[in-house]
Amino acid sequence: MMLACLNAYALQAQNFSGEYTTEWQWDMNNKTNWLNLLRLNLSIPIGKGNDSFEAATLHVAKTNETIIDDWQGFSNIEADNLFATIAVLGYMHEWKAGHLFVGVRNVNEDFFTSDVTSLFANGSGGIFPTISASYPIANYPFSGLTIYFDVTKGGWTFRNSIYNGAGYNGWRHNDNPFIIKPKKDGIFNMSQIEYQHKGGHYFAGAALHTRHFPIDDEGEMAASNDATNNTTCAWWIYGEQNLWTAGDKSIAAMLQYSENTSRSNGCYRFAEVGGAYKDSKNECGVSAQYAQFHQGIERTLELTWKRQITESIALQPYFQYINNKNGDFTVLSARLYYSF
Repeated sequence: MMLACLNAYALQAQNFSGEYTTEWQWDMNNKTNWLNLLRLNLSIPIGKGNDSFEAATLHVAKTNETIIDDWQGFSNIEADNLFATIAVLGYMHEWKAGHLFVGVRNVNEDFFTSDVTSLFANGSGGIFPTISASYPIANYPFSGLTIYFDVTKGGWTFRNSIYNGAGYNGWRHNDNPFIIKPKKDGIFNMSQIEYQHKGGHYFAGAALHTRHFPIDDEGEMAASNDATNNTTCAWWIYGEQNLWTAGDKSIAAMLQYSENTSRSNGCYRFAEVGGAYKDSKNECGVSAQYAQFHQGIERTLELTWKRQITESIALQPYFQYINNKNGDFTVLSARLYYSF
C-alpha cells in the first residue's frame, strides 16, 4: 500500500502527459493518407518548485507521402516518419513575472499560438511561411539549442528566443538538436510582444537570421553549406478580437499579416483573415490565406469544426481548397485527438 502511494506521488510530481493525434486525409479524388502523431511530455520539479526539468518527444507514422502539391503544408502535423525525436529537453525556471528556459526547444512551443489560429489545420496557422519557408530553423518536427525567456506585466507579455540557425531531429553526431554551428547554420532570433485587453489578443514581432538560404525555382531551400552571410528579417502582426459573447458562447475575428525583408527568400508576404465560433463543446472556423512564395502565389480557404466528445477526446473534420501554379486542390480530412 505504501509503495503504491509513493509511486502515485512520484508520477504526480513528475507530471507526465501525452497527446495522440490521428488524421485521415483524402484529396477528394484517388489519394489518401493516414497520419499519426504521438507527443509525450514530462516535467520534473527541481527544488522548491520554481525550477523544473522539461522533456517532450515526437513520434510520427504515416502511410503515404503528401497527397497534394501545395506549398504551405495543408496539415500542420504532416512530417516524415519518425520513430522518436526530441521536441523539448532542458531546464525551466519560473518566477512571478515570467520564465527562462535553456536547452533544446522549437519555435512552436512559445510563438504563433492563439485561441483562433490554433483551431486551423493549415501549416501557416502555426507559423508564418515568411519564416518557415525561408529558414531551416527549429520548426516542427525539428528542434535546436535555445535560450528562451518571457516577461509579463499587466496585459503585456514580451517573449524572446535565440536559436542555432538550423533545426535538427536526428540522433547522429552530425544531425542532432544539440548541434551549435553559428558559422555554418547562422544564428536565429525571435522577439514578440503581446497585449490582451477586453476580449482582444494582439501580437507583433520580428525574426532575424544571420544567414541567407537561396531558393530555386521550385521553392527548394539550399543546404547550410550553400548559405551566404546575409542577414534578413521577417516581421509580423496579428490579432484576434471577441465580437460577441453570451455565456460560454463566443464569436471572434482574426487577422494576421507578415513580410520578409528579402524577396529572394522562400516566402515574401503572407496574410490571413478568419473567424471562429466557440462554446463548451464546439469550435467552428473559416479562414482565407494569401502567400506570396518565391515560385508563385498560393491561396487557401479552410473550413473546420472541432467537437469535444469527452474531456480527453475530440474530433475535427476540415476542408481546404488550395490554388497555386500547380493547379487547384481540395482536401477533406478528419482528425481525432486523445489526451492523457
